[in-house]
This record gives sequence, C-alpha cells and structure tokens, in this order.
Amino acid sequence: MELLAWMRKIDGSMGKTSLLQLIDEMHGAIDALLMKTKEQENTIKELREALEQQQ
Repeated sequence: MELLAWMRKIDGSMGKTSLLQLIDEMHGAIDALLMKTKEQENTIKELREALEQQQ
C-alpha cells in the first residue's frame, strides 16, 4: 500500500528533522485513509437508503 510507504524509511539513525518529516508524512497518510473511509461509509449509507426505499 503506497500510503504507508513511509514505514520503509524508518531507520534508527534518523535525526530529529527526518523524524519530524516522517511524522508529517504519517499524518498525511492517516488523513488520506480517514477520508477514504468516510467516503466509503457515505457510499454504504446511500446504498442502504436506496435499498430501503425499494423495499
């Protein structure tokens, strides 16, 4: 999963600046995953409502 590609960058010798940059990338990946999950939940809700209207 390319959203979690930052995991390959972890190294015990990383400096503070590198770690802060990595944390920022992690935050971006988490935000993207949360938005994708929210979109999927909305799609499920819409489909469920459409199905209930047909019954």
